[in-house]
Amino acid sequence: MSRSRERSGGDRIETTFLSGAVAGALAPLPDGYADLLDRVVEVLAADSRVASLWLGGSLGRGVADTGSDLDLIVTVHDEHRDDFEAAGGSTWAFLDPAISYEIPGVPGSFVLMTGEGLRVDAVLESVSQVAETPYRHRVVVFDRRAERLAVPAAEDDERGPDVARLEGIGREFARQLAIFPDAVVGREDWLLGQEAVHNYRLFLYELYVESNQPLPPMGVKQWSAKLTAAQRDRLAALRVPTADEESVIDAMRQVQQVIRSEGRALVESAGGTWPGAAVQAGLARWAARGLEGSLEG
Repeated sequence: MSRSRERSGGDRIETTFLSGAVAGALAPLPDGYADLLDRVVEVLAADSRVASLWLGGSLGRGVADTGSDLDLIVTVHDEHRDDFEAAGGSTWAFLDPAISYEIPGVPGSFVLMTGEGLRVDAVLESVSQVAETPYRHRVVVFDRRAERLAVPAAEDDERGPDVARLEGIGREFARQLAIFPDAVVGREDWLLGQEAVHNYRLFLYELYVESNQPLPPMGVKQWSAKLTAAQRDRLAALRVPTADEESVIDAMRQVQQVIRSEGRALVESAGGTWPGAAVQAGLARWAARGLEGSLEG
């Protein structure tokens, strides 16, 4: 449905709140977010400095789910941009947020969390920035710009895997392969060993994700969606150690062997160079500690 709201001076503004694309974009979010957006519209539609309000992020891309945030793009008239930046978090005081901090490098834009634990990311832009915005996936909530210049069409990401990134992950894996025997096993620091295994699992995850490029734009919380079914199964099957010698060494041996086989194949299939000599140097430290495992790297 559409709602008519009164601004100061007696004007009325028609919004598309909870109509059409807005309702569809919000539908996957948990209870409470529709009412939260209603509160935002109530305030921002009454502020003549605000030209437009949009849904962005996963909502704008049409891929939101129950774990998504309420991503907002607030477009203000150019002459009021400085006002909004100077106001800082007070712009959002009407939400009585439990958490409010400015997004680094994006002045006037805020990460917020309400007392009910609902999450809002609000990005500030001026009208003149719309024509060149990087936030091209968006759904209009209301738009009262005098000249409605179109938001640029989103461009398909056609890039493949970043070979330099894949090679960098491989080099860091080799470096840490040499650290584990002395820093973890030599010190018998099995808590550190748990974290080391987790870090190696992250190396494997990052190799998978980069090798799967191009992927649709997705936030960090779309963790598993960036993987193939086989990759999810592989990661799910890896051992998760308890903080004791046998468990940590067993789990580390397993994950490093997977990286040395599957990870190497991913790097090389993308045209990258696997750091074989560095991996061998790391495995030499394993042999020096008497750790079992193939030394083929």
